[in-house]
Amino acid sequence: MEITAAQQDEYEQLQDFLSPWEPTCVTLCSHVRRKKEKVYLIREAPSTPSTGSGTTQLLGVFYLDKTLLYCIPAADTLEGLLSCLTDFLKDKTVSVLNGEPVAGQIFLDALSSLNKIPYQTNHYSVMTLDAEPLPPPEALSCDDEIQRCTNPQNDLELLLPLQKMYIAKEVAPQGKQVTDLEATASLKSILKDQLCFALYSDGEVVAKANTNAIGYNYVQLGGVYTHPLYRKNYYAWNLVYTICTRVLKTGRKISLFVKEKNNPAHTLYERLGFVQAGKFEISYF
Repeated sequence: MEITAAQQDEYEQLQDFLSPWEPTCVTLCSHVRRKKEKVYLIREAPSTPSTGSGTTQLLGVFYLDKTLLYCIPAADTLEGLLSCLTDFLKDKTVSVLNGEPVAGQIFLDALSSLNKIPYQTNHYSVMTLDAEPLPPPEALSCDDEIQRCTNPQNDLELLLPLQKMYIAKEVAPQGKQVTDLEATASLKSILKDQLCFALYSDGEVVAKANTNAIGYNYVQLGGVYTHPLYRKNYYAWNLVYTICTRVLKTGRKISLFVKEKNNPAHTLYERLGFVQAGKFEISYF
């Protein structure tokens, strides 16, 4: 088994490998689709010196730039994977590990052997939607309006408070202080590359939702957050419905992950038509 950096002429052929597992690795698929650097391939080692790497079986794909994203479909059956990953990671920095838990545990074991232990792991359910979502049970009032965020300078300021609250509750490790700088950086990226919608009530932004990544066949939904004072008005339902109908028209399906203990969010997505599609973990180092 060997790990090599993906070459430019190898990116196109990775779609067939990644597509069956895409709901749990949309962000990885997005990076590969855009041919980003720091994508690595796990292959069977050549059996003879003359065997080229292109003739060996592809076993997994991962991306590492402090955040580690991966897709190793049969990780628990691959003899030698742990030692291979341990050797590769010994001089690498990993701040966050994202992905499904089977291969994730092998990465955690490799990092543990290098005295790199996560201080928190969050557990999520993966949910997908491939058909029209159920419309909201109630229409918005005349004082409420959904707008797409297309003005980075103006929208950044309006969305910042909600983005900070969303990151603190759904993304950041428990107890971590979310700074304006961190929330601003994430919002800039979203407003540049993703779909983002805000819900205004009496002219004030009180809820938001966006996509986080665009893969081959799936778009990952995220950033769904309603200010606590404005909940129970079907605002999140209206926003998610708006984004989902827009995405489905492009021919892509929708994936998201939601904290396992977030029962209100699970209920909302199930009522919209989402179904369970797997597990997901985020470990922080």
